[in-house]
Amino acid sequence: MNTFIQDLQDEIEQHVAVHHPFLKKFSTLSLSIGQIQQFGLQHYQLVKIFVNYMTILQPRIPDPSTSTLFRHVYDDEFGQHTIFRSHPALYRNFLKRLGLQDNDWGRITPLPEVSRFVELHMEITRDEDFRIGLGAIGPGHEFSIPHMFSYLVKGIEKNTSLEPEDYEYFTFHIIQDKHHAEIFNELISHYNTPEDRKLIREGALKSLEARRIFWNGLEKAIFSPVLTLK
Repeated sequence: MNTFIQDLQDEIEQHVAVHHPFLKKFSTLSLSIGQIQQFGLQHYQLVKIFVNYMTILQPRIPDPSTSTLFRHVYDDEFGQHTIFRSHPALYRNFLKRLGLQDNDWGRITPLPEVSRFVELHMEITRDEDFRIGLGAIGPGHEFSIPHMFSYLVKGIEKNTSLEPEDYEYFTFHIIQDKHHAEIFNELISHYNTPEDRKLIREGALKSLEARRIFWNGLEKAIFSPVLTLK
């Protein structure tokens, strides 16, 4: 691993989005099923769209090794041999085990912070320099997610009676995204100029700032006390 990638990963590990107060509360406080359902429905809005970022970004990367490297990530995202093991399918299984139905996640109104997260990443992968996109989807997503999901798994295990297979979407990502991060690191290592490194870091930090705001929205929605009129 080159020095730039190591330094960027060290920076990401210290970022507030990766150890956000929402994540700490989710992992340690007593949560109702309703609170976990609310989290699950909002977070699903990110899950169902993630692969779109990759399909938009890939043809914009001028590197002949991209197709081969991305194929490993696509295979995991799409479930390899069956769509029933795709990541969105695994996540919907988690929602069902929480007692939710198809129309619950089909009718949910995303929080503004959730919508903005999705919009920003569509803009980054579609309109920004491809190196910014690489930074956002590689270190900004794939490297950071195992750290964040470790908090989420603790909260799910603490506050539900779900079996491990019911929330394997999260445990899979703690393992798989470490491998995915290595794949993106291989791509990133092909871009070594100061300008390359500047844009890759910019993309990673843009993504993490959007994630911080996303967690802010969830923290407010799930943990803020409900005001009642007297």
